[in-house]
Amino acid sequence: MTGMGWLVAGGVVTLALLLVAVDRMTARGWFDRRRPRERRQTGGGVGGAGAFGALVDVFQPNHEYLTAEQDRQQLDIKQTGDAAGRLDLDSGVVRLDPQ
Repeated sequence: MTGMGWLVAGGVVTLALLLVAVDRMTARGWFDRRRPRERRQTGGGVGGAGAFGALVDVFQPNHEYLTAEQDRQQLDIKQTGDAAGRLDLDSGVVRLDPQ
């Protein structure tokens, strides 16, 4: 066998071993996404998120205003108009149409 043949054979054997290892890990449930797992709290990661937010603010200065506007729109109360005079406060009658 030539040097290239040994290289191909070694690659095939390595791939086979890798596939067997992944099969065993899957059989033990290491990659099971159907059951929920408890996440471990490591205490880290918050600083990275803050640094990323500061980096976004540098390159997109309007990001802060966009986020504030999106929050305002979520909290904004949408009121329907009184088009046909359906609210009569004097008589105490209110008519609500299903939408």
